[in-house]
Amino acid sequence: MLTRIPTFLTRLGTLTLACYVAWLGWENLGPRKPEVGPVRRQLADDLVPLIVEDIRVSQPVVRQAALLHFENDPSDYFTNRLRSTIEQNGTFDLIDRTASDKLRNVLQLRHPSYSSKDDACKRGRKLGVPGVIYGSIYAFESFSGGAKIDVDVTVADPASGDVIFQKRYSKDTSLAALAGPAVQEEVAKVPWVTRGLAWLVVAMLLPVFTIGFIRGMVRKESNRVNGFTLVIYTVADAILAFLLVGAALTSWLPVVVFVAAVGAALVYNVKVMGWAVRLEQ
Repeated sequence: MLTRIPTFLTRLGTLTLACYVAWLGWENLGPRKPEVGPVRRQLADDLVPLIVEDIRVSQPVVRQAALLHFENDPSDYFTNRLRSTIEQNGTFDLIDRTASDKLRNVLQLRHPSYSSKDDACKRGRKLGVPGVIYGSIYAFESFSGGAKIDVDVTVADPASGDVIFQKRYSKDTSLAALAGPAVQEEVAKVPWVTRGLAWLVVAMLLPVFTIGFIRGMVRKESNRVNGFTLVIYTVADAILAFLLVGAALTSWLPVVVFVAAVGAALVYNVKVMGWAVRLEQ
């Protein structure tokens, strides 16, 4: 018996080493889930508490539920964030992840998603829960002008197939979205020539009508104050130009018009401030 111990230890060590090498190989050569940038994370972090609060206010009749993986969530970030928020708030008694789900997390494998009511209810009946939470992510992206998320959330009763709660959420932090569709529609009704002339008049007359303020600033003889004043007037002109191009900087022409207008406003404001400096000398 004692003579077999070294052989057993050798085989055990070989097996352990083989498992370790296999694990290193899987970590370096296995699949990887997409990373979520800070802008997208913040967008999801801001939206998820609103979703959970809406579900709580709707007073669903079920208290225990299974959270199914959302469709089009390859990074798992939204689904995991929703799970942690629900668990922390106690809105539902969420059942734990299954062993297969935990194994997929360890191996960085993608989860099966459930976006239709029939599939979600079928999964809920298999898990033996009175409620399922599922949905689809239609957009979850960031870009140079901001970020956007568009997601549909549903709570259903697997036994009856009834939908207990359903709502679609959309949040867009781009400048065009912040302007609002109503503003864009009203501005679009005005011809380009009229908008351009209106901006030109306002941009030219604003420093003239407020020349007293500009002279008071340059009188301080501070480059920092002068720079701050120049920034204020140029930003005001840029905001007005942004609205006048329809708040839709999505093609090259509006972008060119916007940049040209802001550049012209900057040059004009510099000229006006130079004139104000000469008046104070």
